[in-house]
Amino acid sequence: MRTASVRRAFLSVSTAGLAALVVAACGSSGGGSSNSGSGSGGSVKGANLTVVQAGGSDFSSADVPYFVSLLKKEGINAHLTAIADASSATRAVIAGQAQLGINDLEDAILPIAQGHAPIKIIAANNQASDYVLVAQKNITLQNASGKTLGIDTPGSAGQGAAELGLKASGVNPQSIRYVTVGDTSARETAVVAGKIGIAPVHYPVALAALGTGKVHEILNIGKAIGPYLQSALIANDSFLKNKALAKAVIAAFIKAERWADSSASAYIAYAKSQNLLGGLPTSQAEETWNNYHAVKYFGVNGGVCPTYVNKFVSLSKEVNLLPKNMPATSQWLDPTLVQNYLTSHGQSASTC
Repeated sequence: MRTASVRRAFLSVSTAGLAALVVAACGSSGGGSSNSGSGSGGSVKGANLTVVQAGGSDFSSADVPYFVSLLKKEGINAHLTAIADASSATRAVIAGQAQLGINDLEDAILPIAQGHAPIKIIAANNQASDYVLVAQKNITLQNASGKTLGIDTPGSAGQGAAELGLKASGVNPQSIRYVTVGDTSARETAVVAGKIGIAPVHYPVALAALGTGKVHEILNIGKAIGPYLQSALIANDSFLKNKALAKAVIAAFIKAERWADSSASAYIAYAKSQNLLGGLPTSQAEETWNNYHAVKYFGVNGGVCPTYVNKFVSLSKEVNLLPKNMPATSQWLDPTLVQNYLTSHGQSASTC
C-alpha cells in the first residue's frame, strides 16, 4: 500500500456522498456493511466484511490480501477494495460503508482529533518505514544542506520520513530545499535524470534507481529511525461491538503478519500469484523482503505495544504529521484485541 499522509484539515463529506463513492469503488458485489451471522458471540461464518485499502496492494503489502484470504477461510464473506485517496478510504470506515481500513495512522487520528470520528486503530501491519534516500553520487549526508529533495506533496509521508531520517542522522531537515515532484516513481525518475538531488523512495523503487548506476543510497530510513508505525488496521466503533468477529479478524491479521515475516520465498510466491511484483526481478524481491525482515517491517505482534505507539506519536509530532494537541491515546487506539490475542497465546500484552 502506498499512500501520502498529508498535514491537512480533515475534509468532511455527507454520508450519502460517501456511500456513492464507496459503491463506485466496490462495485455492486461488495460485502456491504452488515455483520450479520455473528452477533456478539458464537460463529462468525457468513458474516459480511468490507476492508478498504488506501492506495491498493503492491509488493510491500502482500500481507493485506493474504489477511483477507485467511478471513475467507474462516467462512467470513470478506471483500478487499482499493480506494486511491487515503482520506476517502478513512471516510468509508467512518461512514460505515466499510468496517475496516488499511491506511496511514495519521489519516485515522486527524479526524478523531478534529471531529471525534467513531473509529479506532486496532493494530499495525507496518511498524517500520520502508523509505530510502537515494541521491546524486556527489551528494552525501555530510553535504546535503541546500540540496533539493523531491516530495509528493508538502507534508506527505515521504517528506515526513525523510525529515525523521535526516534528523536521526544529524542533518537539520530545515537545511534541505523541498520541491514537489510527485509519487515515488516520479521521484525516482527525477533523481535518476539529475533533476533533483535527493529522493525518498520506497525500498523496491530504490533498488531500481540504484540499478541504473546513476545514484547511490545515502540513508535507509527504516534502519535510521527504528520502529515507526507506517500503516494500520482501522475499525469503526460499530464493528468493534461485534466481539466474535473482531476477535476472528485480529487473529487472522496477526497470522498474516507472522506469515509475511517468516519466509521470503513464500511471500514472493504469493505476491507473484497476486500480480504484486510490479516488475521486480526475483533477486530484487528477495533483497526487498530481506530489508523488511531486518527493519522489522511487519507487525508480527500487532504493532501497538506502548513502546512503539509512544515513539510513533513523538516522531510524528516532530515533523508536524500529527497535531501538538493530540487527543488521549485511548481516543484513537484500542489495543485490547491485540493484547487479548497475545495473552491467550502465552505472550505478554505489551509484547512488541
